[in-house]
Amino acid sequence: MSIYSKSIIAITLLIAATASVQANEAMQKKMGGHQRPSFESIDANADGDIDFDEFSLQQLPHGDHRTVFTSIDTDNNGVISQEEFDNHKPPHPKHGKGKHHD
Repeated sequence: MSIYSKSIIAITLLIAATASVQANEAMQKKMGGHQRPSFESIDANADGDIDFDEFSLQQLPHGDHRTVFTSIDTDNNGVISQEEFDNHKPPHPKHGKGKHHD
């Protein structure tokens, strides 16, 4: 393979990687800058439930930890199950007046 061919491949890969990063950044911005963590990433002790201590280590885009935890823990047993986590729909960020978003 010639140096020219290798250069073309390298440039193509660089452009593809840059486009992927830009698309990810655009998606995060559209989603309010925060991606929802996975259940497994919050369940630090891997016991199948998220307790308040585990939950409180997360950065929240909206609300305080206790209020959000309570809203997700629908059976009020003090832990968030995988099902409760999956069923919870995070609120959408509020946009200022006069702004139109599609």
